Amino acid sequence: MNHASKVRSLSVPYRITVRVSKDTMNQLEELVENFQYETVSDIVRRAIDEFIERNYRKGPTAKIDLVLPKKVMQDLESDLNQGSAISLDDLIRVILRDYTLSRISKEIKEISKEENIK
Repeated sequence: MNHASKVRSLSVPYRITVRVSKDTMNQLEELVENFQYETVSDIVRRAIDEFIERNYRKGPTAKIDLVLPKKVMQDLESDLNQGSAISLDDLIRVILRDYTLSRISKEIKEISKEENIK
């Protein structure tokens, strides 16, 4: 165990045992080799941190995972390449904001109609 690993293991006092398939372990080890992660444990810690960040909501916003059809992704990337936004996340936020504003506007019109009928 090198010095960095000793320091890290002392600062992280809890140990969790997780069983994974051989395929999953092979993929994790491949990630260590190909993407400069120090250990499989580093990947698992990062995944846990990201999971907590996404699911332990604080404040007015929350992160979600979004799976989109390939065609939709291609259209979004095309819009992004044309300068519609600075990132894919930003473009999706703009689309959702516009959709929400449209829905709110529609609701306000409906309420106004109902009040004018009364």
